[in-house]
Amino acid sequence: MPRRYQCGNKPASLVILAGGASRRMKKDKALLPAPDRPLLERLLAQVEGRFDEILISVSRGRVLPGLPYPQVEDEVPGRGPIEGVRRGVRAARNETVAVIACDIPDINVRFLGRIIRAAAGRDIAVPVTAAGEFEPLLAVYRKSALPAVERLVASGENSLLPLFSICRTRTVPLGRTTWLKNINTPEDYARLLGALKTPRGRR
Repeated sequence: MPRRYQCGNKPASLVILAGGASRRMKKDKALLPAPDRPLLERLLAQVEGRFDEILISVSRGRVLPGLPYPQVEDEVPGRGPIEGVRRGVRAARNETVAVIACDIPDINVRFLGRIIRAAAGRDIAVPVTAAGEFEPLLAVYRKSALPAVERLVASGENSLLPLFSICRTRTVPLGRTTWLKNINTPEDYARLLGALKTPRGRR
């Protein structure tokens, strides 16, 4: 049984964002085979047992079958990940809430623990790439960030990026990592399947 993540010696929740419209993929990314299980189940297998609570964020009116975790529906449709973050953080029972997009096929669990710990004493902990880009869909949002999220949603803002300048945010360098990838297009998906079918020794 893996050790559960903590932030300031308190348990953490996880919200997996699975409510996207998948406009570029034109298929439900959460259910894409990768290769022997859907992307969402692939992600769950990597994080199960590490959190005090796991919630699945889904679009309004949608239910994903066969999952043993509570599903939290969007209240405001068509707003993208910011609505999933808003609803998930509000529904979570813990102060610290990690958020991961379901289309990230591989998670570095040590790095995930690092950003959870980094959120102690802050509203948000977010990775930053070597190019200076934020990764808001692999980040930690604490309950204290929720009022700012609510204000952004109420104002019509769909991006999470403004949060990082108005909240107490700690950035965590990703460095020149190769493990963090998003599956956004059919080409991304084809590359993932090709990599998974290649024997490890030949990569």
